[in-house]
Amino acid sequence: MSSKPFGYVYDERMLGHECKYDSTMAECPKRMKLIYERIKDDKLIEKALKIEAREADDSEIRLNHPQELIDEIVSLNSTEKCEEYCKDKEILWTCENTNEAARVAIGGSIELVKAAVENKIHNGFAIVRPPGHHSYGKVPQGYCIFNNVAIAAKYAIEKLGVKKVAIVDFDYHAGNGTFQSVKDEPRIHFTSFHGHHYGAFWPFSREYDYATNNPNTLFVPLNGTMNSEGDFISVFHHVVLPMLRQFEPELILISAGFDSGYYDIMMEFGQGVKAHGYGHMARLCNEICPGKTIAILEGGYHPYNYTESASMMVRGLLNHPLPKLTIPARISGSLLETMWNIVNHHSKWYPKLGDRLKLMENQQKNLGLTPFVFNQTIFLGAKMRKMYDDVKKNRIVRTREWFPEMPPEQVAICKQKIDDYKKEYVFDSKHPDPSEDQLISQCVWDEAARSDAFIQAIPFATFLIQEFNDFVAGKRENMMICDRELYTEAVEKGVLSPHEPITTTFEK
Repeated sequence: MSSKPFGYVYDERMLGHECKYDSTMAECPKRMKLIYERIKDDKLIEKALKIEAREADDSEIRLNHPQELIDEIVSLNSTEKCEEYCKDKEILWTCENTNEAARVAIGGSIELVKAAVENKIHNGFAIVRPPGHHSYGKVPQGYCIFNNVAIAAKYAIEKLGVKKVAIVDFDYHAGNGTFQSVKDEPRIHFTSFHGHHYGAFWPFSREYDYATNNPNTLFVPLNGTMNSEGDFISVFHHVVLPMLRQFEPELILISAGFDSGYYDIMMEFGQGVKAHGYGHMARLCNEICPGKTIAILEGGYHPYNYTESASMMVRGLLNHPLPKLTIPARISGSLLETMWNIVNHHSKWYPKLGDRLKLMENQQKNLGLTPFVFNQTIFLGAKMRKMYDDVKKNRIVRTREWFPEMPPEQVAICKQKIDDYKKEYVFDSKHPDPSEDQLISQCVWDEAARSDAFIQAIPFATFLIQEFNDFVAGKRENMMICDRELYTEAVEKGVLSPHEPITTTFEK
């Protein structure tokens, strides 16, 4: 155990960021408050050092955003202005207190990073909001105003003398804002696990598939549902850890979103990461940068999931005993397909991945199996992306009630599912890494793996396509930021051309 205390940030000024015109918003003050109360009740911060947050100044925000955006957020001084501002934004709400809360989130994140770099703390957790990983440049979106983690990373490099920073984002939604913020910065390595579903999931872009153009960017697109914590940790061992060891960061920032958690609000259409998986991911990050691993809160929307997950993540950062985690004999088919593609694509930059690829290919040959066919991709999101761009361009974005609230019976199901796996926890302080032979044996690409990949991916992708097609056909009143009444009126006035349904699985 380190002699230095764990550090954390929590400031109730951020609770003032609350949507005044829609009480159904899933990103709400209680997320931050419940997480803080949970880790406090679990006695995880009894001996911790609370780092005092402050409002970031304009010069700090300008490390990642133009003054234009800063001035826009400052100007939002009434509920009417706040909602009007969001009519050409993607999944964004604001309030009169947004400017203060967003500055405190940045300032708190910076101060926590500074404390780690100055060796005042051993790891830490910034319990902050609004989240940040979707925002970049002058584009706030996805509940995010300013990009907390990107600003903190750039501050560490520009102001604190840190030579290299790694960002690991395990939120279910793509860290698209962070990517756009750091993709051309070789001193920052960015990893993002995120829902992709062959492009049918927001942000509906090929850019967030595995084939990045940057050696400092690793994307793990999730095309199938219910990948487990064992699957995620396996990808850490296969890809994330070798890349980070070669990159040699002096600081790791975790974009800590918990919406890939088992039975978060997407239930069986989501991911299957049980809470202790977040503890193990944090523990492995700390092995790369001991004492210099800082988690910054992003998403997570079912309280019973995100409080349990945050508590386990903090246990991992503290190097406390964690429930044992099972490394699966085979990675889920959908994620295995993605990993084969990642190893093929990134091996040109990372020799360790090239060595692993040769072992995987030799295993295929020795088992008498056909070689994996690299770079066969499907993209379903072109028409969805065009729809979003058109409603933004015409300022007819739907600003309210994007997600229906979960009925009590679904809340009860989620709680029961989480309670069931918590009963199986077996805590231990030792978690040996899987052997190279064990890892390679996970990667057999055969008919069973291909079938699993298809079965795992098709239900949710089909649902997303049908939802879009129903909206286009007038059978669905609303679809996220797309509003039937506003859309129909724009088409009738000739300012918007009617959109076409997705009629083939292969979009050009």
